[in-house]
Amino acid sequence: MKDAHHVTIVGAGPAGIACAIYLKRAGIDVLLLERDKIGGLLVNANLVENYPGFPDGIAGEKLAGLFRLQLHKRGIQIAKARVRRIERDGEDFQLATDGLRFSSRYVVVATGTRAKSIKLRGLGSLIGTKIFYEVADLPACSSGRKFIVIGGGDAAFDYALGLAGRGGEVDLVFRSRHPTCLPLLRMRVTAESGIHEFAGTTAISASKKRSKVEVSCRRLGGRITLRGDYALVACGREPSLEILSPGLRADLGTDAEYEGRSRMFLIGDVRRGNERQVGIAVGDGILAAMRIIDSVKLEGMA
Repeated sequence: MKDAHHVTIVGAGPAGIACAIYLKRAGIDVLLLERDKIGGLLVNANLVENYPGFPDGIAGEKLAGLFRLQLHKRGIQIAKARVRRIERDGEDFQLATDGLRFSSRYVVVATGTRAKSIKLRGLGSLIGTKIFYEVADLPACSSGRKFIVIGGGDAAFDYALGLAGRGGEVDLVFRSRHPTCLPLLRMRVTAESGIHEFAGTTAISASKKRSKVEVSCRRLGGRITLRGDYALVACGREPSLEILSPGLRADLGTDAEYEGRSRMFLIGDVRRGNERQVGIAVGDGILAAMRIIDSVKLEGMA
């Protein structure tokens, strides 16, 4: 089955959403593809405090809900689809999904990031049942449950605060003696009675015992075993570019002007490394949309 679209955006996180809204307002029809949750990683954020317009901060899920509402009110087409591959086809691009292959004049890649794997024996058999990478994938009820969060960065500390705020108890495990999170998050975690920090502690194996998950850890002075209902791994992320053909990935790495010339744009977390902020993602989306609009105008005058 083949189809054709003028602009296709892959990924409905803040960057892809902002790009779609801007293009739609300019009168350019766009197809927005998302394989999972609209809002991307934003739905995991306990509290977003640095996005303008919300003086008291706003829960990530609530902000994502506002983004979804705006998409709906703008009449933007969103398709639930997993893109398997994007490759160059002459002047256009070919996109392959499960059951559909189509072409697009412009492609905007807003695929975000994927969790980095860690060396934790037993991890693979427990992913999706007792161990997760995202808060949004956990069973809905947190109150009265025990969680083990592995990681010492902003995401891990934010996850812990969110779970504790919903009535959960959290063991927060990180390898370094001092976490790498924002001092503000560290201060809040320290003040939260439902969170117990395990600094200088390395998770080495995980197993399921009855209905619980047990995480065996190495620390100065010996080993300890932590037991909980679920575990979360928050140990860094990396760009999710596996859908690009080898040729496209190679061109991106060697030609700084490739995106503009080729009519393919990378926006948001997928291109920003550690600069993963909602405001940056939204700006990326708008900038890509403006460049597409200018390019469409030039093509119309040619």
